[in-house]
Amino acid sequence: MQNQTTFRFGVRRCRRPAARHGMIIVKFAILLPALVGVLGLVVDTGIMLSSHRQAQNAADAAALSAAMDMMTSTSEGQAEVNAKMFVEVHNGLADASGPYLNFPPTQGPFAGESGYVEAIVNLPLNTFFIHVLPGISQNQTVSARAVATWVENKTAGEGVIVLDPDARPGLDVSGGGRLFVNGTIYVDSEGSGEDENGVPVDNGNTPFGAVGGQPNDTYGGIYCSRVFVVGGVKDHVHFKNIIPGGPNPLRAAVNPAPDPLLFLDTPTTATGVRNVDHGKIAVTNNGSSLKNSPDPSGENTYDDVTGITYIHPGLYASIEIGGGEVIMRPGIYVIMGGKQTAFKVTGGTVTALGVMFYNTGHNYNVDSGLPDLNDISKKPKNIFDDATFGGFTINAGMVFSPINIDDPSFDYSDSPGIDVFDGMLFYQRRANAQGVDIQGGSASGLMTGTLYAKWARFKISGQGTYDAQFVCGSMSVTGTGDVTLTFGGKKRGKAPAVFLVE
Repeated sequence: MQNQTTFRFGVRRCRRPAARHGMIIVKFAILLPALVGVLGLVVDTGIMLSSHRQAQNAADAAALSAAMDMMTSTSEGQAEVNAKMFVEVHNGLADASGPYLNFPPTQGPFAGESGYVEAIVNLPLNTFFIHVLPGISQNQTVSARAVATWVENKTAGEGVIVLDPDARPGLDVSGGGRLFVNGTIYVDSEGSGEDENGVPVDNGNTPFGAVGGQPNDTYGGIYCSRVFVVGGVKDHVHFKNIIPGGPNPLRAAVNPAPDPLLFLDTPTTATGVRNVDHGKIAVTNNGSSLKNSPDPSGENTYDDVTGITYIHPGLYASIEIGGGEVIMRPGIYVIMGGKQTAFKVTGGTVTALGVMFYNTGHNYNVDSGLPDLNDISKKPKNIFDDATFGGFTINAGMVFSPINIDDPSFDYSDSPGIDVFDGMLFYQRRANAQGVDIQGGSASGLMTGTLYAKWARFKISGQGTYDAQFVCGSMSVTGTGDVTLTFGGKKRGKAPAVFLVE
């Protein structure tokens, strides 16, 4: 009996847990929505974060696309079309919605500012779990926003910017001399060579992107803060940091730098050019051509007592100075040289403060800016307007300073609109591929400002210090002395770049 009772007790005890299963099911049913909510928080939140990343990538692409369109003078309507393609096609968000673009932004720190574009991308999605919670819909939308600009300057372009990808080499320092640049050098030449580590850069193009001295010359070289070369260089050991012991400044096989002056206005009467024809001027040790052939405008004069020739801004067939003394009044000097010498200073004493020289062709129209206005980024070989150009030679020992609208001593009252050329010393028509020669020695402060000749070659033969910046097709420095460029931080020389600000 005891055994039987014990067995029965055991049987009864074995049945009690079965009664608890019902409670667990009840509790699970009560907690199920919360568990699903937690699951939804993990799964659906992950989906939403991923969708937001997709929308943000699309918004970034749309904003950058629109800013690039604006920088290249594309209409806002076409920019909208292109932005929509970047969102719906290139980023695969066919179900996204806009407004896509706002010119200018409608919110944020750049709201209402021209030169900025805002992109907004809305992307719908359906949740899997989280909508079981009270008050949460299955249909959700994630939004992303980006703001880009095309008007701010981000590329620190002080020093030298070489723009011609076909130049071989783009930058050449030879003869045992050295080039010191207090800033950055950009070389867009696609010539081959080697990189900063001596590794070959073989892009199928003939050598070289840049040459900084001769292979057996331990003296010559290029010294700067940074130098970026699209192709390669002849010998990487000839590129050194301007700070002794500083890191290697060379970076080869990089993306090209944009033209910082691509959209610089063509000089016209609307931008400060005085429509006054001065004909030709020639000055030597024996006097000025004004002695025998007066300036047709009556403005330019020769002082018989002092022997000084005073000339004024306007239109010139040519200016040649081989001796004597010349004072050039502030303003824009347009040189329409044709096949003859356009501008040549080889001797004498020249003081030209607050000026800009515009070297163009014989068929230039001062009122419309044609045919120069049509150049933009075309290479000279693709421009067919029959213009003829003259050469340009500058003696670096003379005193040249650029247009400076902040200097009260310069009177630009008869040159409205000239402020667009603030900081410019020399501007050559983009279609003009004639070389520009800079000869003689220069002390600091004698030649200042930005010199721009998009497809031409600047040749510096001599030595000295220039507070100048060179933006050109190519550049060569020859001689056994040192050439130093100390242009960092001046008004010009920073390339417009398309980039995100929000």
